[in-house]
Amino acid sequence: MSTMKIPYNRVHARGDVLFAARGGKIHSFSLHDGKHISTWQHPDVEKVADVVKATSKAQNEATVAMEVDDAQGADESEPPAKRQRRQDDDDADNAPAGDSETTAADAATQEKDKVHNNGEGKEEGKNKNKNKKGKFESKGHHFARVPDRPVITQVTSTADGRHVLAVSGHDKIIWVFEHDGQGRLTQLSQRTMPKRPSAVTITPDSQIICADKFGDVYSLPLIVIPRSPSSTSRLSTPNPVSTRPSVPAANTLTVHSKRNLEALNHQKKQLELAKQKRGDTAKADGPDFELTLLLGHVSMLTALVIGESEQRRYILTGDRDEHIRVSRYIPQAHVIESFCLAHEEFVGDIVIPASRGEILVSGGGDEELFVWDWKAGKVLSKTSVLSLARDIAPETSKVAVSGLYTLLYPSESGNLTYVVAISEGIKAIFSWQLTAENTLNNPSVMELPANPLHLSASAADNNAPPKLFVAVDPRQTPQAKSLHMFALTLNDGRLTVDTEPLIHDESLEAAEMEASESEIRSLLYTVENLRKQTGGGEGAGLEGAEADAAEIPATEDQE
Repeated sequence: MSTMKIPYNRVHARGDVLFAARGGKIHSFSLHDGKHISTWQHPDVEKVADVVKATSKAQNEATVAMEVDDAQGADESEPPAKRQRRQDDDDADNAPAGDSETTAADAATQEKDKVHNNGEGKEEGKNKNKNKKGKFESKGHHFARVPDRPVITQVTSTADGRHVLAVSGHDKIIWVFEHDGQGRLTQLSQRTMPKRPSAVTITPDSQIICADKFGDVYSLPLIVIPRSPSSTSRLSTPNPVSTRPSVPAANTLTVHSKRNLEALNHQKKQLELAKQKRGDTAKADGPDFELTLLLGHVSMLTALVIGESEQRRYILTGDRDEHIRVSRYIPQAHVIESFCLAHEEFVGDIVIPASRGEILVSGGGDEELFVWDWKAGKVLSKTSVLSLARDIAPETSKVAVSGLYTLLYPSESGNLTYVVAISEGIKAIFSWQLTAENTLNNPSVMELPANPLHLSASAADNNAPPKLFVAVDPRQTPQAKSLHMFALTLNDGRLTVDTEPLIHDESLEAAEMEASESEIRSLLYTVENLRKQTGGGEGAGLEGAEADAAEIPATEDQE
């Protein structure tokens, strides 16, 4: 099985610094000269590296032992005496998955014993040394399971760039860093969320709004305030159930419409069920940090933005069930302002275009992008993504929009607003100009050397055009780099790109861990999996959260 370096999968430009995440690391680069500034590393990176190294060594030793035994014992009529099970074998079975110093080393011995005790020949040994889950086994023993690889799934920052936020998906942790403005990060806090975050944003009032894969939206303060003057710990891990409030923020006196009363009753039922499940096991003092449940969908959440209209804020959320909901901001997040309903497939991402606060653009599994008056829940226009994708990949039959972005391009007549999109598995960036009539015109296809995973645009500075920073997956194009920088130019209203010098990350590339192509795909290609299966297959006939649970890949965290 071929392996390759884990590519960059998240990029975020802020000021003169580019933050780029690959695996469990966040690197920072100068936008002046492309030089590397610093690296933050998730604590689990070294653990995974140690286990992978030890397991690989054990597998190699076992393979050598098998080959030697086949060569020397092919004519033997009797196998050697069966090795007795020892107490330390039991200990190995019960050792934790991450204990590489014991389980991986024992695995090599166990594999050798299996070969000596197996009189059925080399071919059957090959077939029996793996179980259905891919673990190497040896008559009740197995190699150490490699821990889940740490992968940074979200990176964002405050508007002033003083704080950077990241999410590691495998352990559901939100990390907050202080940024010195020069690319160096100082970790301030880490907070484990009840469910895996799928989208996060930071509000102007220093609140983190977090949507998760089970449909809930929470708020938590950006900066952790110790619970008592004597508390100095910045590490906090809540009881997942106890993070929900004991009573809804609303009541029948503050909610009047039939729809919102139904939402309130649903929230009360959820709280009651949570209370019953919690029983006496909940902590009396609650979680170690402030966490407030704001609202919930009955489907996996995929997108989240904060909108503003007439000096009032709103929370806009998109889900797998084709819905976009507009809810009021804290403390009235239980009040639904409107729905944007026109998608027939999952919503992959939503964006409020720069300088056009009451307009929303959405895309996902449908063929088109939709332009909305989001407060009124009205479609203003739509444009085809599939037709553009077919310009460079004629065989394309469907698209899965994985990212939507917005930028301003300076011109003699003023700043022009553009919407930029990427689609999973399509080697291109698509862009449109958003006109004053709220239509997407001047479509452009900017081809890439490999599949895009994420992109970020720098802000236009001193009337200089913005730049695009793109993380790509070079698996099918080994000579391509994973991190690219492009200068934007305007040609008859259409955006085009000119390649800029690459970010200088050669030494980082050499030190990066390797993974199999299938593993990289399972980690980084998740958008098309949101498309619901039809035709009566597994999960057919289910609805809402039940269908989500049935269709989430086996690797998905179900907690």
